[in-house]
Amino acid sequence: MTKSVKSIIALGSALVVLGAGAVCWKMFMPDESSESSSSESSHAYGEGTQIIHNNPDEINKIEVSNSSGDFNVVRLKKAEGEDKTLYTIQGYEDLLLDTSKLWTLSNNTMDVKANSIVAENCTDTEKYGFSNPVTAVLHYDSGDSVKFYIGDISPVAENTYFMIDGDDTVYTVSSSLVDNYRLSENDFVSKTVLEEPDEENYPIVSNSTIKRDDLDYDIVIEYDEKSDDNNNRGGTSAAHVMTEPVFSYLSVERSIKVTNGLFGLTADDFYAVHPDESDIAEAGLASPFCTVTFTLEDKTQYKLIMSEPFTDDDGLKYHYVMLEGNNIIYKISTESAVWGTVQLVDFTSQAVFGSNVWDIEKMTVSAEGYDDIVFDCEGDSKDNFKVKKNNSDFETERFRLFYSYLINAPGEEFALGYTVPDEKPVASVSVTDRYLEKTYTVEFYNNTALKSIIVIDGECRYICSKSYVDTLLENIGRIDTGEEYIKTWK
Repeated sequence: MTKSVKSIIALGSALVVLGAGAVCWKMFMPDESSESSSSESSHAYGEGTQIIHNNPDEINKIEVSNSSGDFNVVRLKKAEGEDKTLYTIQGYEDLLLDTSKLWTLSNNTMDVKANSIVAENCTDTEKYGFSNPVTAVLHYDSGDSVKFYIGDISPVAENTYFMIDGDDTVYTVSSSLVDNYRLSENDFVSKTVLEEPDEENYPIVSNSTIKRDDLDYDIVIEYDEKSDDNNNRGGTSAAHVMTEPVFSYLSVERSIKVTNGLFGLTADDFYAVHPDESDIAEAGLASPFCTVTFTLEDKTQYKLIMSEPFTDDDGLKYHYVMLEGNNIIYKISTESAVWGTVQLVDFTSQAVFGSNVWDIEKMTVSAEGYDDIVFDCEGDSKDNFKVKKNNSDFETERFRLFYSYLINAPGEEFALGYTVPDEKPVASVSVTDRYLEKTYTVEFYNNTALKSIIVIDGECRYICSKSYVDTLLENIGRIDTGEEYIKTWK
């Protein structure tokens, strides 16, 4: 057999296979030609032409019916300037809706074009999904209306069967333009619990209080008006401080979700929209595990109630959450709704000394076995800072190095439930801060063989390693000797 004959036979075999494949494909596709006319002049709309002729801004109502039920979309406000037409859903006026998604129901209609003519004069529409189609009616300001039907998704990628009421022609249109008509009204409810304001209008949270069943104290966080000066005093420059159960500065990065996480808080899902008493009870919110109250500078108040954390089937942890006045129960991850699981050490800086070295006006150091040392300071920067020790000039850098040891005092854990020991402190440091405009005193007391208590202004604040205090005593002894300060402790 020659090479040419072999090629002809192979080509013939390939054509047979392709022909069989075409027959097989044809068997599983709706017959899109059996009811079509050879003349396109009988079609209401030719391929590529717009099917729904309208100005979407003139649509004042849309009636939608799909497998999820029936709902009406109504216009609240016509487009003006750069603002889009604003719609809501009847019966959902009290809820925060995804207005952009809702807006697509009207706006997308002006782009609905006939991608193809499937069948004209069609009497058997069931095979295209029109036995129980998605139905929509557009109502216009003029009093006119347009009704259309959305059928199955076509085997041709990204296309959907489509019909206009009164026209027996079946078209395909781009699925992306009509997919949102398949959604239920709940799908248009925003998963954002409270919208995040723009930066220029960002509110100040003056107070937030966390009450939780697993804590025997409240966590109270307050706005620090000193933060308005934006002085960025290392480690204490967060805009808020904790005032209960003990005072503490906050970590700038780790505290932001606790102080401002309500704004832009977004749910993963809904538990119930317009919940009744049984929904609230079943979600564990009749007697909430956690309540968080946010009070803004203008006295506006928001209250979140949260269920105990639970683990879903995928092993992820969530809370059920309601915002007072917002008639929705959300399902929100513990990572986002941090107030239900956060611990004090998660968001506090635990800084013992709150002063920048250049802000110190006076510092008095007292310790067992040493005479009191009084530092008087002038200036407010490295360039003009001067120090006197017990009324004699003292090297500025040596003062700074001693304070750098102090400021690293490790507030390892909060001393909740402790009382101030009935004895003299091992060491005491009193600081007058010209920036804070106050004097505060930090005292160190022995507690156990390994731990010491840090008392600030008469309040038991932290527990730290006793080795830090032992090293502090050693460094106090080196202030006058010129020896290098010890920087570490065991």
